[in-house]
Amino acid sequence: MDLDVNSKRAKKLIREHSLSPEEIQQIVASARINLATFDPEYRTNVTQIADELKKSRPTIYGWADRAIAATIHSLRNIRTGRPPKERERSNSAIEV
Repeated sequence: MDLDVNSKRAKKLIREHSLSPEEIQQIVASARINLATFDPEYRTNVTQIADELKKSRPTIYGWADRAIAATIHSLRNIRTGRPPKERERSNSAIEV
């Protein structure tokens, strides 16, 4: 699997998370499987991905399932709305 990881965002994420080439491949494989699952216009070949990474199809699907579970958990725990302004935070701390 040939990947171009030279974009500014890719370099930033690789640096911030100390991603190895293998981890990057896992992320891309998981994303491709999950896109194919939920977006009928996106096509991917799981067997080809598994062969390129020398992993089994169940392993690839396992990565994708764990990535989806983490995404769901993260999205459900995002606080909505803006954080309070600094002045509001300091006033509420005084009231407590």
